Amino acid sequence: MPSSSPEKGTGQQSFLRTASGAALHARIPQETQAEATPAEGDRPVFPAPAPPEQIAARMGDWPCFVALAIRFDLPPAEENNTVTGILSGCLEAMIKQSSGVWFAWKHGLYGAALPEIDMHAAAASARRLQMDLAASCTETISVGISRFPQLDFSCQDVLQNACKALDHAAFFGPGSIVEFDAVSLNISGDYRYQDGDLAKAIAEYRTALRLAPNNVNVHNSLGICLAQSGDRDGARAAFESAQRLDPREAMAAYNLGVLWLLEKQPAAALKQFRQAYALEAQTFEIPFQIGKLLSEQKAYAEAIPYLEKAIEIRNTSAPAHTLLGRCRASLGQTHPAIAAYQRAVKINPYDAAALSALGSLYDVKGENPEICVTFCRQSVTLAPENGLFRLRLARLYHKHNQLDRALAEYESATALGCDASHQIADIQEQLAAGDKGKQCCA
Repeated sequence: MPSSSPEKGTGQQSFLRTASGAALHARIPQETQAEATPAEGDRPVFPAPAPPEQIAARMGDWPCFVALAIRFDLPPAEENNTVTGILSGCLEAMIKQSSGVWFAWKHGLYGAALPEIDMHAAAASARRLQMDLAASCTETISVGISRFPQLDFSCQDVLQNACKALDHAAFFGPGSIVEFDAVSLNISGDYRYQDGDLAKAIAEYRTALRLAPNNVNVHNSLGICLAQSGDRDGARAAFESAQRLDPREAMAAYNLGVLWLLEKQPAAALKQFRQAYALEAQTFEIPFQIGKLLSEQKAYAEAIPYLEKAIEIRNTSAPAHTLLGRCRASLGQTHPAIAAYQRAVKINPYDAAALSALGSLYDVKGENPEICVTFCRQSVTLAPENGLFRLRLARLYHKHNQLDRALAEYESATALGCDASHQIADIQEQLAAGDKGKQCCA
């Protein structure tokens, strides 16, 4: 998985998250256990159905136990009773050694509870279970393990925690065994976040920090959720905690910049983005945001290297090409500007800013007027509330003596904040003079 990903829902002012898989990669040496992305479309196990009442009652009698969530990595066909029967026999053999219990949770998922053993012994039991199964069939299983007591988790919580550990195991590929920890909760929080349930995601991240207060990734994830739930002060505290724990962490610095953008403090945001760039120059959003802010400050020459860096990282970003075109055009570099805008439109034919700029620049080059007008008209159709796009279209109409159309667009541009009062007055005089001339001829 990528080391980071922008969050949707905030447009170009997007937060950065450490992908859960990357967090695992940081914890486990690559040479000992390779990281993998869960299968496409594979939904998490958590939350699982409640266990049978008799199972819950047995666990309630034990002062301590471990819970196991066991799943076929590829669910066997429903009609394949042989494989499920083999696993059932292996589970029976496992629980006999510890006077535990096991149960079929749902199709392809099984649960077990083993009293009076520690996590090390539980992991050994899980490995033996895998080996016993492998001796009789080719199907593989992954196992998530959790323990009771831990924090203030109930017996039922511990079973669900085993499921969270099993979801955690999915990032390592088939045949993995993972013990429940803060990363398991971070992954669970990520799933809740992706489902749009910010409250549950925040609860998962806060619980993760009870297990691992110094987990930088969890602080960052919590900060994003808090920001998107409206608690910017809490978000800032979370990002600052991440930055304090690891001053080399670029994403926390970047996300603090996004908070400043949301609070309409571009100078403070730019300072944070520059700090992030000094730490991490290969994440697209960081140079892109620096280039964007510099272009908004009309520091076009300074913005260009950052936008070029962003494009080097992600050549398929139409907004980056469009911004580069704007900077080039503002510096009078017409041909490079046109090339940048053309790439933007090739990537995104509905990029209104690029279409409008191309229409205007093609006119400067003396291209066919119909082509220039077509591009500018398309931009207005795509973004009718943009006064600049209407102003450019009006100028083309005006230049080619389509006065009625030019007047309508000038008036619309003025209403949208692009003052064209002089042009409106000029056209009105021309139209009035034309009317008088017609009356004289009549």
